[in-house]
Amino acid sequence: MVIAALTGSIASGKSTVAGFFKELGAYIIDFDALGHELMKPGQKTWRKLVDYFGDGILNEDQTIDRTRLSSIVFDSSMELGRLNEMIHPEILKESERITEEILHDDPGAVIIKDVPLLSKSFAKKMANFVIVAWSSEDSQIKRLSERGLDESEAKKRIKAQPPLNEKLKFADFVIYADLTIEDTKVQVAQVFKILRNLT
Repeated sequence: MVIAALTGSIASGKSTVAGFFKELGAYIIDFDALGHELMKPGQKTWRKLVDYFGDGILNEDQTIDRTRLSSIVFDSSMELGRLNEMIHPEILKESERITEEILHDDPGAVIIKDVPLLSKSFAKKMANFVIVAWSSEDSQIKRLSERGLDESEAKKRIKAQPPLNEKLKFADFVIYADLTIEDTKVQVAQVFKILRNLT
């Protein structure tokens, strides 16, 4: 088996890279998707968030208004840290459960854990390798603008996350995702071939 952590920053092309790995046969564990599941009404993590941030983060149907929650946490590093403290341990626990299921069914699996926020110490606990999806800040801002954010809000979101270049220091592989889609796809295929040969 090979377990790799795929990380990047907001709008760095990480989701596109993960999609290409999936096309090639890798198993993807998406930490964002796990977070969404844990934040569904009635879940333990949902209750923690509502207790801490208040009913103001809820929509009428009791789902969490992610836009409202984002506006709170991206304006305060303390609140962002608190959010991560509430969510990350539960996501990690669920990720480990899914990993065990995959390896039971396919001992030679290549598993890619798609992790937005990844530190060097955290990476060592959960993966054999680290893959960084890298894009320039200009590319990130352009993508966020296409999602409807103005430039100042886009920069605020980028600055709220650890610098992307810091992650390069502990990367085993770097995929430059601000080139063409075809270039990105070729890079992913090269990395996947190396990982597959290690299983």
